[in-house]
Amino acid sequence: MTRIPIKRGEKLTLAKKLKGDTDKSPGYLREYERAFSNMVDKEVRLLELGVYKGGSLLMWRDYFPKGVIIGLDRKIAEINDPTGRIHTYQGSQQDTALLTKIVREEAPDGFNIIIDDCSHVGELTHVSFWHLFKYGLKPGGIYAIEDWGTGYWRSHPYYPDGRRFRRGREVESIGGGPWLESGLHWLAHRRVVQGSIIFRRFLYRYQYISRLCSHDRGMVGFVKQLIDEIGVGAITSPEFGRPPQRTSRISRMEVSPGLVFVFKAEE
Repeated sequence: MTRIPIKRGEKLTLAKKLKGDTDKSPGYLREYERAFSNMVDKEVRLLELGVYKGGSLLMWRDYFPKGVIIGLDRKIAEINDPTGRIHTYQGSQQDTALLTKIVREEAPDGFNIIIDDCSHVGELTHVSFWHLFKYGLKPGGIYAIEDWGTGYWRSHPYYPDGRRFRRGREVESIGGGPWLESGLHWLAHRRVVQGSIIFRRFLYRYQYISRLCSHDRGMVGFVKQLIDEIGVGAITSPEFGRPPQRTSRISRMEVSPGLVFVFKAEE
């Protein structure tokens, strides 16, 4: 995961193109412009989940002069679009039948860009992401997920799956001094015990196997599941993992505060 640096004094073209009510922060707009700048003059098909009053749809319409912009929300506001390049659908992001319909009607060859600015609830985001990423996004396309930091928020009325971050020891071990540690390390690498389920359970029970404490709630947990997908080649390794081996559907992922870009692998 990498964070793209933002140059000081850089012009914010997207911010100047805002026409309507949108809650996207200047930081988000900078990241979007970096990711989308090479597609400005192309016939982009863009789908946004969660459009509020439609201000962001107008912004994307103006930013992509040849693009067709699709919006989905549970309640669609009236949008003044004389160009006819904005199309809207009413419904929920987890309605996979509706998502399939949108793809079939608006982008049968796949969307170039999909943006999730919808519920910010991990389970719902998980459903729409994998359905659209597999069946509605072009190879090489970009899927953006906003506001993943809500997974750190506890008891928020709109994000019920968030939890407050809890600190813990970074690496857990059984203790007992270097002699015991080195002895168990030596045993763990002997073939005679590597296949022993009982021995491995013993190591795990007494926390010999290193584990980095982390946070896995809500949207944060979902983003970390995407890391598992990126590492699926190692997960399914014939020698050390669980075959059959396969390559990841994700070519790379870029993470910044609150915003994630997931790039679909080329077929």
